[in-house]
Amino acid sequence: MSISRGIEANCEEKTEKRGKHVNIEAIKFDDDLEMSVFIPEQHDSIRLVLSDELALADEIMANDYKEKIVHMLGSSAYWYELAEKRIFSELYMMGQLMAIYLLSEQTSSDFIFGLLFRVDAEAEHGRGMKISLEEITIIDYGDADRAFC
Repeated sequence: MSISRGIEANCEEKTEKRGKHVNIEAIKFDDDLEMSVFIPEQHDSIRLVLSDELALADEIMANDYKEKIVHMLGSSAYWYELAEKRIFSELYMMGQLMAIYLLSEQTSSDFIFGLLFRVDAEAEHGRGMKISLEEITIIDYGDADRAFC
């Protein structure tokens, strides 16, 4: 069983217990290619942003891609903790997740997304990272622009 499949089964159970579940019908981006989402790890809404550099920005989003988004949001218990630990290891404080950037095309085998955090110690620059959903690993980390560049 791959890491992603094990996490998927575990996340479905955790999501049901929390009563928060986003389905594919709820995935609707506005004209700015954004929508608001919630994850249990944070009280405030988070911007979910579709990168305008993707061909997907001009295409109709397939249900398979929407399912990847739902899976990514349902896996937040895992990637959010990973992200917090990475920021804490450098700055000895937690950040606030401001945005999630979708960085993969519909045809990509791995689903890569970026996280943008506001951090008091780095108020001007914040912290950003890219995460592979397949491996649940940070593949890039640094200033805020790492989340979307």
